[in-house]
Amino acid sequence: MTVVEVTERSVRELTDSRSFERGRAYFDAGQVRRFTIDGRSVTATVDGTSVYRVRLDITANGLKGRCSCPYGQEGVFCKHCVATALAWLDAGGEVGEPRAQPVTDDRLREFLLGQDRTWLVDELLAAARADSVLRARLDVAAGADARTAYDDRALRERLERAIEIADFVEYGAAYSYFHGVDEALDEVAGLVDAGFVDVAAKLAEYALELLEGAAGQVDDSDGGLREAIGRAEEIHLDACAAGDPGPVALAELLVGRALASDYEVFLNAMPDYAPILGPAGMTRYRELVERAWRDLPPKQPHDYSSRRFVVTYLMERLAESTGGADALIEVLAHDVASGYDVLRIAERLCADGRDDEALAWLERGLAEFPPEERLRSLAADCHRRAGRLVEAGELLWANFAVGPSLDGYIALHNAIGEGFPSWRERAIELLRAQPAASARFTPTPYMRPAGHSMLVEVLLWEGDTDAAWQAGVDGGCRDDLWLRLARDRANTHPDDATPILLAAADQAIGHKNRDAYRTAARLLAEAGRLFAQCERADDFQSHLAALRTTHRAKRALREELDRANLP
Repeated sequence: MTVVEVTERSVRELTDSRSFERGRAYFDAGQVRRFTIDGRSVTATVDGTSVYRVRLDITANGLKGRCSCPYGQEGVFCKHCVATALAWLDAGGEVGEPRAQPVTDDRLREFLLGQDRTWLVDELLAAARADSVLRARLDVAAGADARTAYDDRALRERLERAIEIADFVEYGAAYSYFHGVDEALDEVAGLVDAGFVDVAAKLAEYALELLEGAAGQVDDSDGGLREAIGRAEEIHLDACAAGDPGPVALAELLVGRALASDYEVFLNAMPDYAPILGPAGMTRYRELVERAWRDLPPKQPHDYSSRRFVVTYLMERLAESTGGADALIEVLAHDVASGYDVLRIAERLCADGRDDEALAWLERGLAEFPPEERLRSLAADCHRRAGRLVEAGELLWANFAVGPSLDGYIALHNAIGEGFPSWRERAIELLRAQPAASARFTPTPYMRPAGHSMLVEVLLWEGDTDAAWQAGVDGGCRDDLWLRLARDRANTHPDDATPILLAAADQAIGHKNRDAYRTAARLLAEAGRLFAQCERADDFQSHLAALRTTHRAKRALREELDRANLP
């Protein structure tokens, strides 16, 4: 097979400029290690925020890269692939002969059938000494009990090495940590396929115990812990489904671990475990969950204890999986102490098309508890579906009046239909009455009142750009809306747009970082085109000259202005 020539230029074309430069920095710093060539494949590890494994394949269609980092796993030719490619090119860019194709199964079977029995036995025993699963399978074939044939000590230690943490795992190392955990869990999952389901279930339970113990020592910003727990739970379910666990003991395990866990272990056991538990197991499961539910003290407003959440959630899942919507609603209605409790009941009723029952609950919630926007919105939906548009409008107006928002305005518009103009007049009047905020593009925009921001958003949504501009001029608005207004107005009134773009650029420069300088350069380039359109190029030149003088100490800003080809 012929391969295309790989050069630094072709590597650069496989990725964006930022990734290429970062990859070059990794290569220049000597962070590419364990570099090997195997046929037409190149493998290496790259020291980044973690240690990443990279493989490059040199093919007839060009260079293909894979990496264990999040971007590489999505198929992106990442900076680690770039670093490895540059290291390979630096080493000469040579490849070896392609790896020989393996012998096919049919050919190997034919060969083995013709071999001496003693030789075959010796080879099989040698393989079994290196493969604990194979050894256990042979032991079972020789008469051993499948429940005890597999020696799980080595795999227990493997789980401990992968999961237990001596020191805190920071965000940058968390991905590699959870990748290692997943690889260990894959070995446990392999026991299910091999037929050692009892051992797999016990090891999955042990992995869950280890994961809960390590939970406070790893940065879980990306949700790796929940994924690892979910993977261990999945293995446990598969092992139990393939085996014959004691149903009562299994029920006690599932409920006991769920109630004791701070990380929602086995919280969603229902309905997946129901067929495995059978009648005896389900009876015991229900008995334990209902006992915990009865033992809860009466619910008080704002009771958000984890114990109540877990017990109530288990009861809800059990009720719905065994008795459907009515059983769930009975559980939900047991302790109603807030508008949110009412909302959950009404949402479930609406999902079943029982709007009248839902509306009765919603009216009770609005009467007994503090005003709740979501209750009014759902009640409005019920009225709208029944054709009661006036009632729907009153509820949605109450929401809008308390907290004006574009979503609230759109909801009112969509619910009322042809009768909306009178509601619109009320809404616009309310928005115009908001306090003005004339300042714009200050160093701390979040400290300023919103002014007519919502009015501007509504008018832009309606497509009235001239009215939106005037609303901004009269009462001010958020900086992002000023930019949107400026860009909408640039085609017809470029002189109105240029001061806004220049002010936005000044604000970005005030943030004093490379990304902000890049943003400022883009805004200035945009403003420059409008100055030219107004035949005021000299004014723009003067502005840039003054800006460069004022900020002459900011090298990064000068570089970004030059990169944008600004004068």
